[in-house]
Amino acid sequence: MAKEEKKQQDNEAVGNKRNLSTVKIIIITAVLSLVIGGGLVGATFYFVSNMNDEQTTLAKDDADESSAEEAGEDAVEDVPKGPPQYHSMDPQFVVSFSDQRNARFMQFSLEIMSHDSEVIKLVEAHMPVIRSSLLMLFGSQTYEDMVTREGKEQLLNNVKNDINTTLQTILGEDELGSTVDAAYFNSFVIQ
Repeated sequence: MAKEEKKQQDNEAVGNKRNLSTVKIIIITAVLSLVIGGGLVGATFYFVSNMNDEQTTLAKDDADESSAEEAGEDAVEDVPKGPPQYHSMDPQFVVSFSDQRNARFMQFSLEIMSHDSEVIKLVEAHMPVIRSSLLMLFGSQTYEDMVTREGKEQLLNNVKNDINTTLQTILGEDELGSTVDAAYFNSFVIQ
């Protein structure tokens, strides 16, 4: 009889452990569902609010254009001459930092974009001068700037402006008809 009682107690202990593990699984599942659901709701809210901001900006731009036309002002439109065209600035750039406390060099590859194929042809034709100018620009960068997103975005903007300025200088024109519209990193490493 003692053996039967012991078996019964062991069976109840095993049953209690199973119930506890089932409860744990249910609790973990509920918590994960809440976290995932909250993430989905947050992401949806983020994207919807950005879409609303873009629509508001577009509506404001449309209203500004119509008011400018009503006022009799000639609005100059920036209409791209064609689809965006990309050009890779190969080979990759490798630049040493002058202050080598945190990092010694950065290595990255760039692509530029323009809506005018003539600008891409000009960049290809004058690549040695453009690369030299860009290397001078890159050599003045600091580690502290390059580890932040803002610093990298500023560098890309500076690359675009530097290429356009270099082309203006080479061609002897005050203003180019078309320009490099943007620059993009394809890879970026700091060591």
